[in-house]
Amino acid sequence: MNTSEVEVPEVNDLDPIFLSYRHSDGDALAAKLVWVLRSYGIPVWHDQTHLAPGQFHRRLDEALNSGLSGAVLLITPDIVHSEIVRDRELPALLAMEANPAFTFAIGNVITDAADVLDYGAPDRLLPQPGWTLQGFDQFPVTDHSEMAKLAGEMAVRRVRHAAPDGQLRLDIQTRLPALGTLNAPLAVRTRSPLPGTSVPPPEVWEDIAPFLGDLPRLVQAAGADRVQVTGGAHLSIAFALGAAVPTTSGIDVSIVDLEGQVWGAGTTPAVELVEEVVVGDAVDGPAAVYLDLVPAPPNKEFRRYAESRSFSRAVEIAIAEREVISAEAGPALVRELRWRIGEIAAGGTVHLFLRAPFPVAVLLGRACNTLRVVLYEWERETDTPGYVQMATVSAGRSGGPVISWTTGR
Repeated sequence: MNTSEVEVPEVNDLDPIFLSYRHSDGDALAAKLVWVLRSYGIPVWHDQTHLAPGQFHRRLDEALNSGLSGAVLLITPDIVHSEIVRDRELPALLAMEANPAFTFAIGNVITDAADVLDYGAPDRLLPQPGWTLQGFDQFPVTDHSEMAKLAGEMAVRRVRHAAPDGQLRLDIQTRLPALGTLNAPLAVRTRSPLPGTSVPPPEVWEDIAPFLGDLPRLVQAAGADRVQVTGGAHLSIAFALGAAVPTTSGIDVSIVDLEGQVWGAGTTPAVELVEEVVVGDAVDGPAAVYLDLVPAPPNKEFRRYAESRSFSRAVEIAIAEREVISAEAGPALVRELRWRIGEIAAGGTVHLFLRAPFPVAVLLGRACNTLRVVLYEWERETDTPGYVQMATVSAGRSGGPVISWTTGR
């Protein structure tokens, strides 16, 4: 197909990107890359997600009709046999690439005899006049870290003109499917909990950890000094998101809750808190803190959990009155919580159990500078509900806040 014959839709910066690949040897690669990209805030039009079985030949038409902002071409050995990629998808994508707003990159798994990325493979397997494809950015994508580098560069391009007012918008969802309208330059979407569970699977942390480490760079690339967060997430991930842009980063962060209230700059005094020691009061050893900051009846499981573990001390901190915390009271509350957690941790690791509004979790993650925090989630869907350790984070850490995560249940 001649690219001049392709009618190119207008490019919208907030639209998804398209994955072009050969199914026979690219399915597994695409399935991994799509979640790395989505965890970087880049929505992806992926035929396995968007189309019913047997409709893959319609994938480009569906994607073009939905709107695209960019594309990644995955080069695997079997792509040489793909007439759809060579004759239909690639000409259309190259025509769109003529628009400066369209971002195009190549993920390549083919290496030469010296085990170096074979930059000539795309043009050799998908013959193009004048070795067209060799002029585009190519990234090795044989492992997760390489995929993250590709995603990071695509994200940088996506946000370059996304904050004309100095504020970069970031929307996050960790519980809902990745489909739907996405109206933020960074629309972070993670894998949903596995069937019969309510907590993030370990793969979510592997996917999102590189993004959290890269977030300050993305804010800088956008020319922003402020980030506005919308959406919702598991509280362990919300805390880690805050830790990615700590108060020491110089980046201002506000969170818009589901009622449209803005958290981050309130001046109302902190709400009254009550504190109760559950286990011991030793100085040495790991400490555990349970924050119960919602108006629902208290969850008594933390006490049983703490008593069954080897914490040197465990403390419950709750709001004195079971009422909704206002956005205006959020900042003062977070400052008070940070002080109390620091006193309990006494310079050591703190195991944190959150039952709090989503904005409080983000703001607390920002405030917990210098603390090493082990995060937990409440698993409510299994036959035996209980706490599950998620990840260990530290705000302001070189390489990103996520130090490690659990790899199984």
